[in-house]
Amino acid sequence: MDTHHTPRRLLLASLLPGMWLAGCASAPPVAEKFVDVPAGTVFEYHRKSSGSYGQYDDRVIWKNRDAVWQGQPAIFSESPQAGIQVYELQSKGMVATLTGQGKPVLSYAPPISYRWPMKVGDQWTTEHQITVHATGKVLALKVHYSIESYQPVTVPAGTFNTYKVVMTDSSGEVQQVWVAPADSVNTVMRILDRPATHPQGAGHLEGVLMSRKLPPKQ
Repeated sequence: MDTHHTPRRLLLASLLPGMWLAGCASAPPVAEKFVDVPAGTVFEYHRKSSGSYGQYDDRVIWKNRDAVWQGQPAIFSESPQAGIQVYELQSKGMVATLTGQGKPVLSYAPPISYRWPMKVGDQWTTEHQITVHATGKVLALKVHYSIESYQPVTVPAGTFNTYKVVMTDSSGEVQQVWVAPADSVNTVMRILDRPATHPQGAGHLEGVLMSRKLPPKQ
């Protein structure tokens, strides 16, 4: 019997099952698309912000409805606290922000959106033109996206399987967003930061989904 190599053989034998299991661990799933949000869905968030995001520590309500924007089908997400966000129907990308009375504030060309399918490890950069409607000024914006992880996240509204998306734009703002495409939740949780060099100054914002109410089934 070769006793000289027995400890080494035992060590290898103990490591192999773990190595095999690690190699067979399932890869994070690929999200082919963002599942449509039923019209009439109401999302309630708790938002806490400071600095250039404004002093706020309270709830924000968003209600989705089907609408038309510049002659094209769109989704309006309306909030008494934060105005209206307009999303393109196909890509779910943000097209514009409006006041609560429907007056354009900002518009984006092309829309600011995620890239589908979505999977962990993806990275890409997009370029946009932002129109500031109060002044007519057009600004250039570059956004870099990184899909960092896939993980369950528990918030007061429940537990969702989320992709963590980190967006860094050319103004220096960094957004960390946990999105659940299969559950039609664009934001389960988010953290936003602006540096002191940002055109609007330093700021910090945190948001978390408190509840989601689906419309009654027809």
